[in-house]
Amino acid sequence: MGQLSVTTCESWRTGTGFLIEPDLVVTAAHVVQDATSISVAFGRTSVNATVVGTNDVVDIALVRTDRPIQGHQFQLRSSEPPVGTDVAALGFPLSRPFTFTKGTVSALDTEQDIGDRVLRNLIQTDTAINHGNSGGPLITQDGQVAGIVVTIEFDEYTRAEGIAYAVTAPRVAAAVNEWKSRSTPVAFKDCGNAPAPGSGFFPFTVSADHDQARSVGQSLLLHGQGINRAAYTAAFKLLTPELQATFGDASTWSKDLGSSYWTKAEVIDVTGTPSADDLNADVNLQTIQNAADAYRGTGQTCSNWKIRYSMHWDGTHWLIAGTSLPFGDPTAC
Repeated sequence: MGQLSVTTCESWRTGTGFLIEPDLVVTAAHVVQDATSISVAFGRTSVNATVVGTNDVVDIALVRTDRPIQGHQFQLRSSEPPVGTDVAALGFPLSRPFTFTKGTVSALDTEQDIGDRVLRNLIQTDTAINHGNSGGPLITQDGQVAGIVVTIEFDEYTRAEGIAYAVTAPRVAAAVNEWKSRSTPVAFKDCGNAPAPGSGFFPFTVSADHDQARSVGQSLLLHGQGINRAAYTAAFKLLTPELQATFGDASTWSKDLGSSYWTKAEVIDVTGTPSADDLNADVNLQTIQNAADAYRGTGQTCSNWKIRYSMHWDGTHWLIAGTSLPFGDPTAC
């Protein structure tokens, strides 16, 4: 199972995907829509990914990782499961750790109006589904994929309990078989600024043992992706409102970032009470920048930092509340 971290020019989102081949991950199209960058976390390490096929009408997408992944490869069912079949949803709801929720198939050949279009020929299930589950597999007891989780029942005022939907496995298989031989990826969105050289991807690892370490790490990863892809509005939204206010707006905050990019990061320690809304994350970070933009006139074009990020839980995500350098200034690479 993979947890997707997707940056767009204006914001960011998370979702779920599952391996069908060592370098191919199936997810929902709306998870990767308008992406400027995509990382997929398998365990404590994130890998770069690109979209090789997407269909917004049926909400299916296929992404390719930049290297093969060792992990369970899911099999797609050749037929829809009967009503009453026991199923389970696997995924990362609300950016939290991996979950397994059980339910049944409630109905077949259903449809759901999602605002700008209608999704048809869906599986309806009473399995507990939340934001972040999107793109994850709905599996039967034999471990085969019955469908891709895509949405829940909602309208402008209410959210129904126990009503969620998945795209059927046969429809997924047809799309995937068409796309998986493609060698040219779907182009990432251009935010109009100066992105990092190449793809802007940087290796990201979480080695801290705290139970919130991966969730904290995901927010920092999204922040770094935003910086590297010049998606400054998205990166700015990962600061708390209080920290945002000290800068004024995203343009002011990002004015000195034009030549600064993340090249490697590792969350080495997270401290604080697991149930608390405020934690500290110590991160080993490597950056590159022009000599003129180096920290305090050091002239470093490559810097190794050990930064302490103050993180605040806003009820949905971990946001950056501040930074400090308790271990000293950055050193040259």
